[in-house]
Amino acid sequence: MKLSLLFQAACFTTTSISLNQLHGAQAQPLLVEGDLGCLNDGGTSDGDTCRPASSTTGDKPVGSLLPSHLPEPVVFTNFVENTTVSLSNGREVPVSTGTVTQINQFANSGSSSSTLNSATANSESINLATEFSVLPQALSRSSVDNVLSILQDYQYLDEDPDTVDGMPTYEIFVDSPDLYQRQGNNKVRDSDPNFLPYRIQLREKLQAILQPYLTTVLTTFVQQHYPDACSNKGPSRACTPCYSLIRRYRHGDRVSHATHHDGHAIVTVVVSLSDYGLDYRGGLYVSTGFGQHEFMALKKGDAVVHQSTLLHGVKVYDKLERPETTQRWSWILWYRDSTACADYSYEWFADCAQRGSPLCQQLHSTKVGSVPGIDAKDAYNQVLDLNFAAARGGAGGSAIKVARAYLQQLPSRLEFDQTKAAEFFQMAIQSHHPDGHYGMAHLLLAQAQLQQQQQQQSSDNNMYYQDALVVQAVAHLESAAQLGHVYSQFNLGMVHTYGYVTGHINGTLAASWFITSGLPEGYYVAAQQAKAVGDRERYAQLGQRAHALGFMAPWRKQARQHTGSGGAAGVDLNLPWPTAMDGRQPPKL
Repeated sequence: MKLSLLFQAACFTTTSISLNQLHGAQAQPLLVEGDLGCLNDGGTSDGDTCRPASSTTGDKPVGSLLPSHLPEPVVFTNFVENTTVSLSNGREVPVSTGTVTQINQFANSGSSSSTLNSATANSESINLATEFSVLPQALSRSSVDNVLSILQDYQYLDEDPDTVDGMPTYEIFVDSPDLYQRQGNNKVRDSDPNFLPYRIQLREKLQAILQPYLTTVLTTFVQQHYPDACSNKGPSRACTPCYSLIRRYRHGDRVSHATHHDGHAIVTVVVSLSDYGLDYRGGLYVSTGFGQHEFMALKKGDAVVHQSTLLHGVKVYDKLERPETTQRWSWILWYRDSTACADYSYEWFADCAQRGSPLCQQLHSTKVGSVPGIDAKDAYNQVLDLNFAAARGGAGGSAIKVARAYLQQLPSRLEFDQTKAAEFFQMAIQSHHPDGHYGMAHLLLAQAQLQQQQQQQSSDNNMYYQDALVVQAVAHLESAAQLGHVYSQFNLGMVHTYGYVTGHINGTLAASWFITSGLPEGYYVAAQQAKAVGDRERYAQLGQRAHALGFMAPWRKQARQHTGSGGAAGVDLNLPWPTAMDGRQPPKL
């Protein structure tokens, strides 16, 4: 295959929205003091030259990771109890209780929030266990089939950007439009007179099927199972199913939902409307502090009930036979502790945050701004203190936010400090958070790019140092990719498109990584590569998938920048790659 054809596919020009433009931060150069490349895994420096401790990821050389090396879906089996629960209305409900243990790498009490060394000096592992319940056949299979008969061929699901990962939602709310306004999501098709009348009829049909189960099984179980959250605050604070929606994942469009907490719901119920193994593989997963994903083998009508402390997401894998028919439908209920659906989320995590739970500190930091009467300065200080404390306790998400605050990629009064950012990215890596690897890759590549620019202006030609930085950056990307980090998977496509690390251009492997990412930008680049080699059919298929996921839609780029790779702004898909061997550089998408 001619190199010119591969690079033709990569050389398109688009406009990039900078993080500084999005967040209003003052633009500053990415300068790193010291040998940033040597911070990773015990690298050593003799002054001018950094020698990485290893040029392998695990037992494989850097640059050799393949999509086929990624782990296959593992089914969750850690159910600690199977029992039958008697509901207050006399119904008997079988329940399986599962436990997810999140292990944080270090915890520390009494240390300064501004000092990393004191935060890790007296480290110890701590375990945070989160329980959830599975209710087999909470919804009858015949009722599920009736729901699907209504929605299976419905072509007008909402496609607004998801607040977690900026991907189109492919969902429809079963609730009335006034509830959308309370939620703050104005669905375009619910304000369109051409769609609304039919949607009202559709909802009435769905509610007629679902309401009996919602009333007699699900809400009764939620209120009885979570008395502290749902029953001990008075009648006006009973847990109420405020939001009810049906969501679709399907081969050819959305197949994933980034790992996240449901911080807007005190209790979440997910009812499967598809059969694991028959309609899809993978699906809903729970996540541990190790970044492992374990999938729920749910059948039609099975319900998962959990609180907002459960870290979870969705990744639908194609069926092995007839993969083009892969799809997963689910009915989702978000409960609040208010019969009026008022937002009391600022109360949910406050108590356990004060008791020192790093997870609650991380979650509470997202709610401080909603506390009645709090001023902006006090809210800012509390958010910063909570994230520092949570990061010290091993909450990787908070470590990521602190690192990005030091880089001024998030609104912050912290002084720009890349060395501090690198330290907090390393803390996130210790907690097995893939964004820690991605953040380190960004810093290392920025240093390599700076080194390259300096070499062009002088006679110095320390290519070893520059190459070592790129090798370590790619090693971080491969580590994150193995944890399911889609931005890292996309950028591994760039590695093999431009021949970084190995010196070899592999268009087939590059396209495989772009597609594995599941991002619309990945499908687009892979489509352009197919076009460059004359594969018109593949070009059309991949281009259609990119379009279905919102590529080139006005909202997609901004949504991507605001959500990052999963619910945290400040992450850019476009890494600062240095110029490749032939003088080319990856485009900005």
